[in-house]
Amino acid sequence: MKSIGIITIHKINNYGSVFQAYALQKVCEDLGYKVEIIDYNYPNSFHIHRRYASHEDSQPNEPKWIKMLYAFELLKQHKGIEDFVNKFQKLSSKQYNHPSELNNDAPHYDIYITGSDQLWNPRHCNGDPAFLLHFAPDDALKISYAASIGANSIPEELKPQYKELLKRYTHISVRENSGVQVVNDVAGKEATVVLDPTLLLSRDQWNLIATPKRLFKKKYILCYFLNYTFNAFPYVDQLANYVQKQTGCEIVRVARPPHRIGLPHTHYRVNASPEEFLALVRDAEMVLTTSFHGTAFAVNFGKPVFSVVQNKDASDSRQVSLMCNLGLEDQILSIKDSMPDSCRFIYDVQSEQMLLEKLRAKSVDFLKNALRDE
Repeated sequence: MKSIGIITIHKINNYGSVFQAYALQKVCEDLGYKVEIIDYNYPNSFHIHRRYASHEDSQPNEPKWIKMLYAFELLKQHKGIEDFVNKFQKLSSKQYNHPSELNNDAPHYDIYITGSDQLWNPRHCNGDPAFLLHFAPDDALKISYAASIGANSIPEELKPQYKELLKRYTHISVRENSGVQVVNDVAGKEATVVLDPTLLLSRDQWNLIATPKRLFKKKYILCYFLNYTFNAFPYVDQLANYVQKQTGCEIVRVARPPHRIGLPHTHYRVNASPEEFLALVRDAEMVLTTSFHGTAFAVNFGKPVFSVVQNKDASDSRQVSLMCNLGLEDQILSIKDSMPDSCRFIYDVQSEQMLLEKLRAKSVDFLKNALRDE
């Protein structure tokens, strides 16, 4: 049985990160490999100074007293994420705290995989060479699976490093359509667009992990609004209020403390564990989200979704790529758009699921062939 070492962002306090790490591990195990996630701590001192961050990373000003009000709820959520990592992820015995530690004492596997998430995005990872497998032996098989660049270009000063390290990969796949051109421009290498690892597992597989019972009795719209990429407020508040009035459903907001309180028909599940998050998506009537993984789980569970982006040709095109590849262009909203007509609240989920199955099969085939070095 050949061994695989996966490096990715696998244990930060974010549902999508821990899910995508687990999913890639699970799929590789199901293909017959012995798999470990390299326990590389992110962020670490290498990532402190975000030299390549931009105004797009600005966040809304949230009142500190509201954050304090929900401090216990956040702690409970973080504990749930930690428990999920301990239960479902198989980590390397050694923990690494800097790219130099990996380079000086590299873990040994037959195959090395750069996993998903925004590992190649300079804005978030500062061009961290660990995520480009700088520590892997020259003769080892190196693969990227659905690595996300989240930009249309690489800063000039990082291009030599990206070129050198990307050329060492035998197989490269990315998560967004724009990443194909970036990889080709920087390294002259071909890249394939594949599904995020979370979409390689079916809804039935995720349901085995999800909390079995329904967590909210009334019909509800699930809102999963993150703010680390762009500030979607007040647009998403207006969208949630509009959809609530059109449908009569309650609103359930998950993950983040509110930036304001007293919103009508609104309930908060800030403390939701990963397993409860899955259940909340599964049982929702509709999902409104600014998150890529919020979008991914909505379509995987076959839930009508509106995926909100800063603008439809933004540099971070992960959501746009996924929705377009599934024929769901009409379900993409930018924060400059008017409210959607209610006829867009329902669409052909069966057609979307058929496209998803085809993309899933194609993505699994890429991974199978890459692991076999075909």
